[in-house]
Amino acid sequence: MTQTVSCKPMNTRLDRRMLFRLSGVAGLGVMAFTLTACSGGSPSLYTLAVTPGQPQPGGPRFVEVRLPTVASGLDRDRIVTADSGYKLTVSSADAWSDSLPAQISRVMAGDLAQRLPGTGVFVENDTVATEPEAYVDMSISRFSTGPSGNVELDATLSIQPASAGAPGKDEQYYMQNFTLQGTQASATMPMVQVLSQLLGQLADVAAQQLRQLPSGQSTGRHTIVRKKAQHG
Repeated sequence: MTQTVSCKPMNTRLDRRMLFRLSGVAGLGVMAFTLTACSGGSPSLYTLAVTPGQPQPGGPRFVEVRLPTVASGLDRDRIVTADSGYKLTVSSADAWSDSLPAQISRVMAGDLAQRLPGTGVFVENDTVATEPEAYVDMSISRFSTGPSGNVELDATLSIQPASAGAPGKDEQYYMQNFTLQGTQASATMPMVQVLSQLLGQLADVAAQQLRQLPSGQSTGRHTIVRKKAQHG
């Protein structure tokens, strides 16, 4: 059952009986609780979305998108709406529906799966997964409106083949820094939409690099079912 609390202006004129009842510490505590409960509100929640791309064949059989490194100033519940380079502007009413690293990896995996129809793509720590043949890593340093007034994504992308479930030391390795810029956004919703599109552009590059890796570069791989730990 959902209870709705209605917050209405309080009548400042109190009769003697009300003053007597509220004169104690307990009464003042009730007033403080009521005012606190009525002053807050639930934030609007936003989520990133997969952006369609051009499906093309090629690439490894299985790819793991690992949780990205996100600058600590961005990794918060409330959405950073602007980054001037010297100041971060954080929304007081808008928040992410999930942790930002988790959302970015989920959307990148969805983008890659759409662009690489012959590749199985999953995110790090999936309950059901397979040993990857390649890893996708990202480092995010800007994810908001930038100094130019346009929505910007600053990221480092790396693509690396995997050997025995771990990154190989002597195998082909790709890493590049990106500054991607979209259109201006007047509110949080269009900003999140543009950020999703910029992640799609980053996925285009990742898919291109993954297609250059050999497919089926190792044998004896099998599906792994990672069971969640049971407590109790």
